[in-house]
Amino acid sequence: MAYHFALENLTPDSEVRILLVRLGAIGDVLMTSPVPEALREAFPRAHISWLVEPLSAPLVQVNPYVDEVIVLEQMRRWAKMLNEWKIPSLLREVSAYGRELRARRFDIAIDCQGLLKSGILAKLSGAPRRIGFIPPREYNHLFMTDRVTRPPHPTRITQPYLTLLTALGLPVTARRPVLPVPPEERAEAQAFLAAHGIVGERYAACCISTSRPQKDWVWPRWRELAILLRERMGMRTVFVGGPERRVDTLQLIDGCPAEPVSAVGSASLLQSAAIVQDAALVVGGDTGLTYAGLATDTPTVALYGSTDPNWLVEEPSAAVCFHPMPCSPCHRRPKCRHFDCMQAITAEEVADTAASLLQQCCTKV
Repeated sequence: MAYHFALENLTPDSEVRILLVRLGAIGDVLMTSPVPEALREAFPRAHISWLVEPLSAPLVQVNPYVDEVIVLEQMRRWAKMLNEWKIPSLLREVSAYGRELRARRFDIAIDCQGLLKSGILAKLSGAPRRIGFIPPREYNHLFMTDRVTRPPHPTRITQPYLTLLTALGLPVTARRPVLPVPPEERAEAQAFLAAHGIVGERYAACCISTSRPQKDWVWPRWRELAILLRERMGMRTVFVGGPERRVDTLQLIDGCPAEPVSAVGSASLLQSAAIVQDAALVVGGDTGLTYAGLATDTPTVALYGSTDPNWLVEEPSAAVCFHPMPCSPCHRRPKCRHFDCMQAITAEEVADTAASLLQQCCTKV
């Protein structure tokens, strides 16, 4: 049986039932991943659930601090129903889903997404305490009972979501993302690398897929970088990313003298994460897989343009290539056609940054 707790009655022995709402994307789920760890340390007897969409569900399913993963399969169908103005049917489905959530008798819902849809889901959960961010987005604040100021310039990648726990009286301490890749997935990744002649040698993992074109690096420069890393550091390059770039990547590596390998569209999400974590070096844009290596302190060079790289300032194993423009950061509303901030990052600069970072970090073998 669940009990509802007032804030002042919460103790380490409380059998509190907590729901985290962070539906996607991959990068944001990774950034949220230490929140269950912090909750488990504070409330060892808590039951911690995480509501997530299918794309990022594998990352949550391997999180050892999460008791229950609730995979929300319906979001695309609900969006389609909304676009087609099937409002009565939509309301019936959402209402039924709310009953399923309320049956779990949550005491606290923590909305790590901060959007209208996540706020509605937090409210539907029936949790009497609902924690979210201010300043609000998309009227999310209307569904929250506790509001925490979002850090304006976070300096660690997980800091914003851990800040939400201050509403429960918990301190914000530096934490790495939590991503323990299961042994079977790591073995599959190693078998893939071995099939391409990479066994027991240092390699660079390049994360080439992003969610928006203004976050993409100039495509031919990935090939230039692979050549520089092979010539200067003796590293082959393994490209990882989503299946939408599979054909482009095969064309990129075709005939390249550096003999790069493409796992794009071939390796699963967790296998790709294993490739990243076992690399000697990671290079990527502002995208989820780029941050997978931070869970294991893998040296990571992040290429930034339209988004703010401040949250990597204090990451001990990360370096940033970033050329701010007068319009930076433009986020989802770019003001130029050619994304000048990404154009400004050269392959030479990335290779130099990588060499400097590797001197500072313990290189993986």
